[in-house]
Amino acid sequence: MIESRRLFTRYALQSLTALALIDGLAAHRLFGDDVRPTVEDWLKQLDAISRDVKDQKLMDTEFQQALEELYRKVELSDLLNTLDFDRLARGVKYRDRGETSLPVDFRNVAGLPTKLVWGRQIFAMKKGRSVVPHGHDKMATGFLVLRGKLHGRHFDRVEDGDDHYLIRPTIDRTFIPGEFSTVSDHKDNVHWFSNDLKEPAFLFNVHVIGINPENTNVAGRVYVDPMGEKVEGGLIKAMKITHSQANEMYG
Repeated sequence: MIESRRLFTRYALQSLTALALIDGLAAHRLFGDDVRPTVEDWLKQLDAISRDVKDQKLMDTEFQQALEELYRKVELSDLLNTLDFDRLARGVKYRDRGETSLPVDFRNVAGLPTKLVWGRQIFAMKKGRSVVPHGHDKMATGFLVLRGKLHGRHFDRVEDGDDHYLIRPTIDRTFIPGEFSTVSDHKDNVHWFSNDLKEPAFLFNVHVIGINPENTNVAGRVYVDPMGEKVEGGLIKAMKITHSQANEMYG
């Protein structure tokens, strides 16, 4: 009986920490100034919270703000412990180019619906590899650095052309463990993280797809070359490229 309780507590804590990262709306619904939500609160509220994002009851920029506020509450050492991060990191088979995607599994958590409306994963990169430059359509996402230092760059996607995007640089700096960034159709839409150090780097990623009805494009990633021609107004003419081209150029 004691061992069963320990197992339940372990899985519940793993879920609670990760889910706190995943859904920014929890910052509005469940957190007071000095109050942390209980596991039961999360299990009761998770599906409704996620569906609120999916159903466009908040704008994507509001989701970004809520998610960033929640990221600020994260104790990184506790997160790494509850995710059993060291064991996970030892088992990574790194890709020769680009990032390796590691699934985050919540099937052992009682009370979660079997069909979720948010995605989650951990990206792992060895030295010299990148989460290649790309933007999104009908999608909001957030990264949290778990380990390593990354050169992170963001751009606003100002205008779509037939074979290019006009983008404006917004962020260009080093991200260290515990730091984060978010993306939506309306703010910092293109991002690019490169690992220029010797040690592997890990990013926790969450995403919600299909949340901007104004965008008539197919939901998903769009790949760009952000090192294109500089044009008037501080903009860059970033040519549209394929996933394979992005990995060859920047992976």
